[in-house]
Amino acid sequence: MGQAKIQAAPCEVRGTDGAIIEAEFLHRAGVERLELRPGREPEPFVHEAAFRFAASRRVAAGSWRALGKLRRALGLEPT
Repeated sequence: MGQAKIQAAPCEVRGTDGAIIEAEFLHRAGVERLELRPGREPEPFVHEAAFRFAASRRVAAGSWRALGKLRRALGLEPT
């Protein structure tokens, strides 16, 4: 049932900072409807200050955003 919710969840990946990582995580999780919006501002990454290097910050931001979208798709946090 959870995998069916993930497959049916429409997800939008916005911005550029970590967008490729986010899209890859969502794809590997099984999201079938993924829309890329490079010109839009992504949701803020609240843990940005914890990462010294830009590359690690992008990976963390992308994976954090993907996890949030998966949690919302499963009904584990509000939309």
